[in-house]
Amino acid sequence: MAPVTNPRIVFKERPQEGLPIAGKHIVLDSSHTIDLENVPLNGGYLTKSLVLSPEPAMRERMRDPSITSYTTTYITGAPIVAFAVVVVVRSEKEEVKVGQYMYGQTPWEAYTVQPYIEGRVKFEPDQWAPGTFDMDSLVLQPVPDPKGAYPLSTYTNILGTPGMTAFVGMEGVLQGKKDETLFVSSGASGVGSLVIQLAKMKGMKVIASAGSDAKVKFMLSLGADNAFNYKKESYGEALKKYGPIHAFWDNVGAEALDAALEFCLPQARFAICGASGTDSIPYDDRYRLKNASQIQKKRLKIQGFVVPDYIPQFAAQFFQEVPALVAQGKLKSKENTVGEKWDDVPQSIADMLKSGHDIVGKPVVTVGSV
Repeated sequence: MAPVTNPRIVFKERPQEGLPIAGKHIVLDSSHTIDLENVPLNGGYLTKSLVLSPEPAMRERMRDPSITSYTTTYITGAPIVAFAVVVVVRSEKEEVKVGQYMYGQTPWEAYTVQPYIEGRVKFEPDQWAPGTFDMDSLVLQPVPDPKGAYPLSTYTNILGTPGMTAFVGMEGVLQGKKDETLFVSSGASGVGSLVIQLAKMKGMKVIASAGSDAKVKFMLSLGADNAFNYKKESYGEALKKYGPIHAFWDNVGAEALDAALEFCLPQARFAICGASGTDSIPYDDRYRLKNASQIQKKRLKIQGFVVPDYIPQFAAQFFQEVPALVAQGKLKSKENTVGEKWDDVPQSIADMLKSGHDIVGKPVVTVGSV
């Protein structure tokens, strides 16, 4: 068989501030080819990308390498490494079989020899902050449902990183209790939508926010008791009306966090999962908190977290409980296909990172089929 084109998504240039621009910072490179039958596997295996999952954490990996954070950075000129579902095309690894579906962090290119080597970060722990995760070193995992009970896109959402994030945050950080009131910002996102559902299963009252009327309708369909469009009703107005709150799940930061500080009860618990309201905004233009003094006055517990911190403790419980609840229809998953070809991928990343975007459900790009 003659070599075939192997398109890849390359991190071409590092955004200095603000959002990445498709075609400038993130580009499609179709100049590479691959011989699927003869490319050396070196004891590994060859995968084909099927479903790509644009996620907010990708913006953090685009930062300047001199800025310490919880994850290593992308390398300019190399393929973007992010979450995807793949299928095994060839294998020299005994435990990995041809036709097997796998998911996790992988280069965004049509075909990849695993484990991925080219363009990887040379991870030297001493040059990163303690607790930094080398995302490029994570190994793909087999999809745990080989019989295909769920669409593959489900593994980018409720059965993937967003689902695991919501689960470990609820169990390990918030530890929600019956009859408490929880506020969830960005409640229509992949993470936020599952937080709403998990909270309701615990008997909590849920207030949720998002940036469109369609998302408000979606959050109510998931069981949120009160949902509001922050573009029409401010966070403060809504929490004054529906609160006070015992707990806050924050995907946004900025005004959402400030309002939660004002309208929370003493000894409230905050799980800080993201800061989409500030991450892509130039530093001088960022919102400044007005209610930070409430942290001490109300004796608040505010904890930031990332999923790898909690995987050893909660991964087994997640895989035991969540797939069964999805199968029983007790947990809902909504994916939104925002592209169906490699040309769509750079813009899908840029659109996903825009605060207040109109995508309802977890955005995915389906780039391949079996």
